[in-house]
Amino acid sequence: MPRYFFHLMLGPRMVASDNVGHECPNDAAAHEFARLSAGLFVSDLLLLGTFEQYCFEVVSKESETVSPSGAG
Repeated sequence: MPRYFFHLMLGPRMVASDNVGHECPNDAAAHEFARLSAGLFVSDLLLLGTFEQYCFEVVSKESETVSPSGAG
C-alpha cells in the first residue's frame, strides 16, 4: 500500500513536516484522510481560539503533491 505524508501548512509556509507518513490505498483515500485530520485539527484550534488558515499538503512517497486539504 502506498505511503503518503501530510505536511501541515500555514499558507505557503510549512509548519510541521510529516516524516512518518500513513499508508492509504490511493490518492483519493489520502485526500480524505487529510480532510478528516484537518477537521480534528481545526476543532482543537477553535477550542484554543487560535484558528488561522491551515491545511495539510498531501505528498506521495515519490514526493509528488497529491493535493492540499484545507482546514478552514
